[in-house]
Amino acid sequence: MSSIDGNSAAFSKLSEHVREIAYSYFLSKHHLKKIINLEDVEDLTNNVYLTFAEQYHNVENIENWLRRVLFLTFIKWYKRNKLTSSYELNNNIATDGNHNRTADILDTDIILKLLDSFSDEKQKIIKLRFWGDLKFHEIAEKMHKSEVAVKKMFYRTIAEIKIKLK
Repeated sequence: MSSIDGNSAAFSKLSEHVREIAYSYFLSKHHLKKIINLEDVEDLTNNVYLTFAEQYHNVENIENWLRRVLFLTFIKWYKRNKLTSSYELNNNIATDGNHNRTADILDTDIILKLLDSFSDEKQKIIKLRFWGDLKFHEIAEKMHKSEVAVKKMFYRTIAEIKIKLK
C-alpha cells in the first residue's frame, strides 16, 4: 500500500523525505547567499511541506512535483523579498544623512522627491520597474492591469519626470 492509497506510515515517511529535500534545497540557497536568514530556510521548508500535505493525493510523479514546487516557492519568495528590499533601499536613500554623497545619490534624491508628487500608481510602477527590477508583465500582474496600460503609464511618467527636471 502506498501513501497515496491512505497508508499513514507511508505518508509520514514520504512527507519527512520531502521535508529533508526541501530543507537541503533551501539551505543550499542560503549557502549561495540567495537566502540570508536560516529562519527563511525553515519557513520555506515548512511551506513546501504544507503544500505537499495538501496536494499529495494528486501527485503522480513526486520528483517532478517536488522540483517544480521547490523552484516556484523559492522564486515567489525571492521576488517578494527583492521588492521589499528595494523599498528599504528607497527609504535608505531618501533618509541617508551622509554629507559625502555622490552626484548619483543627489540625482536620486531629486528624482525621489519628484516621484512623491505623482500618484501612488505611477510611483509604484516606476519603483517596481527600477528598484524592483520587474518586467512590465510582472508589474501588470502585481497591479492587476494590462501590460499595455502599465507600459503607457511608465513611459508617460518618465516623460513627465524629464519635463519637470528641465
